[in-house]
Amino acid sequence: MRRGYTMLDAVKNYSTFIDRTNPLTKILLAAILFVTVIFIHNPNVLFHLTIIMLIMLLLLSGVKIKYLTILLIFILISGFISSLYMIFYGEGTQTLFRYGIIHITEESFVRGIHISMRGVILSLFGALVIFTTKITDVFYALMIQLKIKPKYAYSFMAAIRMVPIIIAEYFQLRQARKVRKALIHKKHISGFRGLKSTIVTLLSQSIRRAYRLGIAMESKGFSDGVRTYYHRISFSKYDLYLIALIGAAVFAALEFGTVISPFTSTDAR
Repeated sequence: MRRGYTMLDAVKNYSTFIDRTNPLTKILLAAILFVTVIFIHNPNVLFHLTIIMLIMLLLLSGVKIKYLTILLIFILISGFISSLYMIFYGEGTQTLFRYGIIHITEESFVRGIHISMRGVILSLFGALVIFTTKITDVFYALMIQLKIKPKYAYSFMAAIRMVPIIIAEYFQLRQARKVRKALIHKKHISGFRGLKSTIVTLLSQSIRRAYRLGIAMESKGFSDGVRTYYHRISFSKYDLYLIALIGAAVFAALEFGTVISPFTSTDAR
């Protein structure tokens, strides 16, 4: 049974076993993957791991291809930009291009691509985690498995739920100002004074909303003591599947890196 239609559901076509994996397992695997790619210095291994992570994102995220395409373009451009400093100004002996202070060598080019692939791998896995995880499940897992106090977890959940409401109110405020533009002096709606007026208005509305939320939670008997949960998040066989999948991906990248080597260098340090 679905827990309600969310923005995440709007961009997805289907669900996979990763959607049913405990969020804490995904976060732990992300941390382990981060450490792993930091200590992999063979660009050939990272190249194959990037391809594998890309395939995993395409097949297991369940996201519509048009959204994935936009995301992948952004990730690749960001990864390329992050490598430019190392490519343009790195050290090396085999010069490929030189113009003024820009000196591109074979070694600096490989190091730059190496750094770029690290970021792309983590971004691809991070996107997979985001597309297969509901934010409410993260906080439920923190409360149930890590015993985080409910008042902290529910506070963060309420804050996150209020973000789209605040954004909608901001656009409503802009529209209202446009309608009343002829009646309001320009100095009150532009510049620093206009910004201050907008911030104060949104802040006062948020304070009133938080106050009403607190009264509603108190009237329904919310407390910080021992409680039961309608939605229970637990570890399951799907966590083992994901752990095995990531382990197999790293192992396959290590093996393919020694067989198929698009880069002549095996150590980009």
